Amino acid sequence: MVWIKICGITNLDDAKSISELGVDAVGFVLSTDSPRKVETITAYSIVGALRAEENKISTVGVFVNEEIRRVINDCRSLRLDYIQLSGDEDRGFLKDLKEKAKDVKIIKSIRIKSKNESYRDEINKKVDKLKEYVDFILLDKYSKNVYGGTGVPFDWDIVKDCCWEIPVIISGGLDAGNVR
Repeated sequence: MVWIKICGITNLDDAKSISELGVDAVGFVLSTDSPRKVETITAYSIVGALRAEENKISTVGVFVNEEIRRVINDCRSLRLDYIQLSGDEDRGFLKDLKEKAKDVKIIKSIRIKSKNESYRDEINKKVDKLKEYVDFILLDKYSKNVYGGTGVPFDWDIVKDCCWEIPVIISGGLDAGNVR
């Protein structure tokens, strides 16, 4: 199954255009450090307008190393369908969030640095540690300067033969040619 989410939405026109394309989810970067950040009040008005039109598109709040209280508050006020954590959130944070945000699906990103065999083992260990507390794993290209949204694909061969007991989302540099 191909599930398509477009992140970095900052205005209603873009959200409506994306929705008309049949995309499954729109993402709002709510992290304080991102250049693609949208203010919560703006995201609230966009989500409200989409829902007023009985739009079926899902909404995702993207957070990086935020306090759990802020994540929960934004999640509730925006009535998000998904919370995406793209920072260094640990198992304790995820466990606490899972208990407090029972009706919301949690996506945890893992940034892919390398393509060697030992690194594949490290990725497998990370997934095993996280899968108990999240609903999806998102794999994205590592960048020293940003936590996600680089627009650059990682070498997918590193995870080609991996079989995890959790749905996986591939992110970064997707286009009509490589999604196939």
